[in-house]
Amino acid sequence: MAKTVRIHEFGGLDKLKIEDVDPGQPGPGEVLLRQEAAGVHFADTLVREGKYFLKPDLPSGLGLEAAGIVEAVGPDVGDFSPGDRAAYRFNLGAYTEARLIPAAQLHRLPDNVDAKTAVAATVRGMTAQYLVRQIYKVGPEDTVLVHAAAGGMGTLLTQWCKHLGATVIGTVGSPAKAEIAAANGCDHVIDYLAEDFAVRVEDISGGAGIPVAYDGVGAAVYEGTVACLEPCGWYVNYGHSSGFLPPIDAMELNKKSLIFTKASLKDYMRTPDRAKSMLDEVFDLLGSGVLDPGISREYSLDEVAEAQRAIASRDTTGAIVLVP
Repeated sequence: MAKTVRIHEFGGLDKLKIEDVDPGQPGPGEVLLRQEAAGVHFADTLVREGKYFLKPDLPSGLGLEAAGIVEAVGPDVGDFSPGDRAAYRFNLGAYTEARLIPAAQLHRLPDNVDAKTAVAATVRGMTAQYLVRQIYKVGPEDTVLVHAAAGGMGTLLTQWCKHLGATVIGTVGSPAKAEIAAANGCDHVIDYLAEDFAVRVEDISGGAGIPVAYDGVGAAVYEGTVACLEPCGWYVNYGHSSGFLPPIDAMELNKKSLIFTKASLKDYMRTPDRAKSMLDEVFDLLGSGVLDPGISREYSLDEVAEAQRAIASRDTTGAIVLVP
């Protein structure tokens, strides 16, 4: 039996149930993965509430990525053997001690990337990759704005942009988070609860504005972010931890010929070759120490409600993980 987090109806934290589930034995093309760590994302809370684009049939597991050790393999599995270290992403049901999963959805972990680092940085790292290497290719001449710079995504975005030579302005929500953002490499840190970040960005840029802003916060920072951008600047939104964005006014963007995108990782890794290329780049930077997800806390499966409360409250720094 495997301890597993499930929901039988959509709703609040009280809908989270911890149940013993028999994962069974692997069938053709499947492996039994004994999990060592699972990622915790804001998207997991939206799945629980029934507000995510992925709305599963109930009852359902939760969690989208995990890593562990292959315990058994079914017929027709040639790429993995018992004892191999492996991870997966975007397969609902990651909050569990063990599960069956198609071998085709697994990827091997490099020797220098442990399970906790993998679940803290794989999806976030691939998200950072398409944000700074595909949507807008950040370079040494750029000044970029990173919202929630002390969080799990903000940490990796800051580190990657600095690796590419950019000047990074990071927003945070407390003095303690400001220290973390600065330690991660932000050249300028703005506590947006204490000052108007748009005014500060205008001052930092000499009134010119900045070419690109990365926003995983959403509603609370939309108007200020639009004000920060230079003509033909990029507003890249990839999340909405403070609430969904308002309807986008095309004529407002037209005032400065701004480019807006609401981006999703699934569309940038839609072919196996593209996904592998992105993943290889992330693992190279993790292995070399350029990227460090900054795991701030580990939770047990029994503490899943506390973990989801923390990620939804935006009180966390770095990444948090579940450890079965």
